[in-house]
Amino acid sequence: MCRPLFGPADPFVRKALALLPQALDAVMPLSRNHRADLPEAIRDLSAMLTYERGGLGRSYWSAPRYVSAYLRYFLPWNLVRLSRLLPGLDLPVPPCDAEHPVTVADLGSGPLTLPLALWLSRPDWRALPLTLICVDTVPRPMEMGRSLLERMAELCGEELKWTIRLVRTPLMQAFREVRAPHLLMAGNVLNELKDKPGVSLEDRMAELAFAVGRTLHPEGAALFVEPGTRLGGTLTAKLRETALEEGLVPFAPCPHQEPCPLLDSRERRWCHATLLAEAPAWLSELARTAHLPKDSLSLSFMLLRPEGCALPEKAALFPSMDPRGVVGRILSDAFPVPGMGRARYACTEEGFAIIPAAEGIPSGALVACRRPSSPRRDAKSGAVELLWQAETKPQR
Repeated sequence: MCRPLFGPADPFVRKALALLPQALDAVMPLSRNHRADLPEAIRDLSAMLTYERGGLGRSYWSAPRYVSAYLRYFLPWNLVRLSRLLPGLDLPVPPCDAEHPVTVADLGSGPLTLPLALWLSRPDWRALPLTLICVDTVPRPMEMGRSLLERMAELCGEELKWTIRLVRTPLMQAFREVRAPHLLMAGNVLNELKDKPGVSLEDRMAELAFAVGRTLHPEGAALFVEPGTRLGGTLTAKLRETALEEGLVPFAPCPHQEPCPLLDSRERRWCHATLLAEAPAWLSELARTAHLPKDSLSLSFMLLRPEGCALPEKAALFPSMDPRGVVGRILSDAFPVPGMGRARYACTEEGFAIIPAAEGIPSGALVACRRPSSPRRDAKSGAVELLWQAETKPQR
């Protein structure tokens, strides 16, 4: 039994992503020369983001060439992966009316990537007359993102029911601007936290977790999404560690509240999930033209809920699973292991585990497992063996 993390893109998302170039052309028109230069600009910006991140800051937003490359390549790929992630997450939709106003906060908003993905892929949130507060230190990307969301709604024939506020302020000061958000989001924010004189990264992470716990609505959720790199996975795991100390509950991807086995200093793996890069034809063609084709996409994330919100019981996740069994989260691609077929690693309440014959389980999925009578250990990682409990077919 398994519960996939990523669902297929629904028809509305596919239609909207196909229309995205029209919205982009309306928000930031390209001359013929700039359009011809776009593939090279994408490659140049990719190199900057990959190899020069430490000294880059957000300076590329002042160069129209790179702004166009970001909006037409990096933003769409982020929308592809986020629109596959968000529908599978437990983001409770609150009542929303004049007596019960709802606020969503997006920190480090940039061109409103996460709000765009939320509007595209979650019709339940799209329908709310909520207030969206977007926070960043650079106003121009937020302004472009707001215009892009407005144009996307128009092209999709949907009323934009959200009231959008743009706030220019640093990350930690943003918590003065939001009051009890039902949903707090932050994309690619943790990897911009840096040591300051006298303040370590761990201290800044603890400061962030404290602010989230103090600010979040009692029935709300906080979602942090990072690239699926070793750094991204490590940062989300460190946020989880400090969030637990502040009384927050890690709801996903973690199937437990025990210490993270991947924070062991000897551990070389990291928490992330991958999905096939299924994109609209125009984006796949642009990627090929830029010589940056994608076969897969990855991400790391952490979904936090306030203290008092309990993780779902095993029986709620998998009604027919063995009550003595273990729920795990798949963390790796399938790989060959002698005597185990193509196995996958998983994170469980009992630590790091290896699941034999797991090629058919998708990356990031929750799985119902049982303990074998004589569990083996993976020679490479020391992970203990768990057996995937397959779906039981009803007997006739």
